[in-house]
Amino acid sequence: MISKALRTLQCHVPAIRPLKFASYNLGTRVLGWPMEEDFRLLARMAPVGLALDIGGNWGQSIYALQRTARPAKIVSFEPNPVLSARLTRVFAADTSVEIKPVGLADQEGAFRLYIPAYRGFIFDGLASLNYDAAAEWLNPHRIYGFDRKRLTVSEHEVGVKTLDEFGFRPDVVKIDVQGLELAVIRGGKETLAASKPVVIVETPPPDVVAALGEFGLMPYRYHGDRLIAGDTSGLNTVFIHPEREAALGIG
Repeated sequence: MISKALRTLQCHVPAIRPLKFASYNLGTRVLGWPMEEDFRLLARMAPVGLALDIGGNWGQSIYALQRTARPAKIVSFEPNPVLSARLTRVFAADTSVEIKPVGLADQEGAFRLYIPAYRGFIFDGLASLNYDAAAEWLNPHRIYGFDRKRLTVSEHEVGVKTLDEFGFRPDVVKIDVQGLELAVIRGGKETLAASKPVVIVETPPPDVVAALGEFGLMPYRYHGDRLIAGDTSGLNTVFIHPEREAALGIG
């Protein structure tokens, strides 16, 4: 009921959501809070050369990477045009951050992205490749006084590339792409094999763990300032190549 009430409120007061993320990101920049603890591990190897943020969203990971890994350069991939446009505006004056408004997969191409809005409030987090999924999630069960006439769904053609096309040699890679992680990895085989970066993935399924293992990237859970080998039970799993172990205090 609380979630439903908050969801309804933000449709009537759209400034709530930007304010929430602005507060979140300010806390990360200034205080290092709130921040997923896995990112704190990166401070052990800071500063690094290049960090890739695959799934830019509202910029949370960009700020977390800046505070911990302190990379000379961050390249953030965000295919959602609403979010990528916002990120471009926010980081326009920061030459260390580059926003690429494309998706990453295992082959180049394009796809159609559907983004629902209610009363003009854009639910970017509900963007989907499936029109029905985007159109049906918002309903009377999730918004008080729901009126379907106030629901709109915008359609966007989004470009897709492979990571290997860019020729990057990253030290850190964060991947959060809502189930498309395996396609990103398959399209970045050369990059991962050559760079052996530290990779952070949110709740990776077994096939993603196995795919990264092909490059010698082994899973760890960072918990209580300790790295637990083979543990993928946390929110994020950190994948580390033996060549990076010393820098992260392993062994």
